[in-house]
Parts: sequence; C-alpha cells; structure tokens
Amino acid sequence: MPQYTPASRPARPRDAASLLIWRAQAQGLEVLMGRRGSRARFVPGVYVFPGGVLEPRDRMVSARLGAHPFPLSPGLDGNPSLARALACAAVREVHEETGLQLRSSVHSGANGGTDPSTLPDLSALRFLGRAITPTNSRMRFHARFFAAPAASFTGELAGDGELSDLQWVGLDNPARLPMVDVTELMLSELAQQLSGALHQPALLSYSGDKPRVRRFS
Repeated sequence: MPQYTPASRPARPRDAASLLIWRAQAQGLEVLMGRRGSRARFVPGVYVFPGGVLEPRDRMVSARLGAHPFPLSPGLDGNPSLARALACAAVREVHEETGLQLRSSVHSGANGGTDPSTLPDLSALRFLGRAITPTNSRMRFHARFFAAPAASFTGELAGDGELSDLQWVGLDNPARLPMVDVTELMLSELAQQLSGALHQPALLSYSGDKPRVRRFS
C-alpha cells in the first residue's frame, strides 16, 4: 500500500515524469534508484527513480526540439509537444538528482533550420506507463514513466541531494528495498519491455485505496 497522506478533498493531479535508467550486468538487469528523504512531503523514505513535476522550462525545450520525432504511445494523449515536454522533464530531473546527462544531438528547429544549441536526444527513451495518485492524497501526480539505457548517458553519479544512496538495483529488488506499488509495477513493466515481448503501456490508478491496472493497446 503506498504511503500517501489523506486529503479532505481531492487535489488536481500535477503532470510529472520519471526515468528508469537501466544497464545489463552479469547478474541481470539493473536500474538506477535513490532514496527519498525521511522528511519528504511525498512518499518519504522509499526508493524511487529520478523524476519530478513538469515545469514551464521543459515545454520550452520541447518547443526548441521542433518536429524532432519522438515515439508516441497510448497514455501520452497523442500530443507530441506534451510527450516531448514530459520526456524533457524526466531527463532534467535525472541530471539534477543523479548528475547524469543524456547525450545530445542536433535537431531541426520549428522553422526547419537546425538548432546548434545542446538539446537532448530523446530517441533513446521508451514509454513504459503512467500512474495517477489516489484521490485521498494531499499531493497528487499524473506521472509518466520512461526508460533508457545507461549507455545513452554521460557523467558521474552525484546529484542535488534530493535522492540519497544512489545505487543500481536489480529488477527483482534482491535487497528488498522499501518501494511503493507503482515503483514495483514499473520495474516489472521494464522487464517485460526488454524481454522483447509485446508490451502494452500500463495505467495504475485507484478506486479508493484499491489499485487497479489497465492496459492500452
């Protein structure tokens, strides 16, 4: 059961995004995770993927990417600019919270020209699914989850301190680190996607406190 703080009236979910950075090791697939502080306002003390709320600057980066193709999936609302903005939010949060930077490339600008500035190469990202926080939570998010291989990133693990104990975690969570249900679900979704099996993005939502998962074909 997720550690959410009850609310007297439902709050409107805020758009958010997280990124699962994965690597293949001899012992199996691993994902980069960190622990939220014990005083965090939202799900304190658990291990999560880097991520956060969509900010206006993410939409600005999306606009600068112009018509750069990004693979839309069900659950991204069929909106290319929103999909890119959410992906940019996830990439930005990764850099802030882990110190890793997604490799960049030159993209076509909105007017057809090339943009010589450094812009993220979103082609490595794949959409996994989304989750909407229960209505009885004081803080609610409509979170989208993406995945990308570690080889698509550069830099050394550091970060702004929002996440502590940054580490590579096996998909089956062998150390039994404390996690909420959506985190466990997305680890399972990543395993399915990387197995080569047909993957239909998942939506985790709640009826009261009861979680339910739906699929999008």
